[in-house]
Amino acid sequence: MRFSLALLTLLLASTAQAETVLRLSETGIVSVRPDRLVAGMRFEINGPAAPDVQARVNAAIATAVDLARKTAGITVVTGAYNVWQVQATAQAGKHWQGSQIINLTGSDGATLLSLVGALQAQGLAMQQLGWQMAPATARAAQTEATRLAVTQLRGRADTVAAALGMVFVSFRAVNLDPGSGPMPRAMVAMPMPPPMAGREMPAPVAEATNVTVEARVEAEAILDIKP
Repeated sequence: MRFSLALLTLLLASTAQAETVLRLSETGIVSVRPDRLVAGMRFEINGPAAPDVQARVNAAIATAVDLARKTAGITVVTGAYNVWQVQATAQAGKHWQGSQIINLTGSDGATLLSLVGALQAQGLAMQQLGWQMAPATARAAQTEATRLAVTQLRGRADTVAAALGMVFVSFRAVNLDPGSGPMPRAMVAMPMPPPMAGREMPAPVAEATNVTVEARVEAEAILDIKP
């Protein structure tokens, strides 16, 4: 019995000595074309009385929302609404200022840009305009980047093991996305002053460009001596 226990202890010790832990990391990278165009637009007006300012903001936004709803494939959401009093200065007397934002989203860039141009002609100003990935597209890209990182990780483990005259046994620990990198952002246009209402103007331009999605994987690989 004692001999058996001693032999087992010797075998376990031998195994522990032969086992080598390799710590490594890899980053999977994919290039994805954004598939959703987002525009933020603002209507702003001033006047001597708060009720008049609010009425004009309400009317302008109602018209803009109605036009957006009638445009196929466009989602419209109203944003911040503000009305405030501006104190008198040497250049202007006391007055009221009002504004509201609407956000437009669509997958057909040409359609959304045409709508934006029409709204600019009605007196709305551009707040932001840019392409971004839809949630499903972003998830698919992240999944593919993770798959690439894991594949590269396994290949690297095999390469290192061979260089050491050993063999890859298994991964003991795997950590997906140990550090979150910056999310791809849409191109942003600086706020521009609104054009004169009713003035003819061309639609804006927004060219999509590929964005990079990364996934980093860390792991501990177990290597053993060749049998």
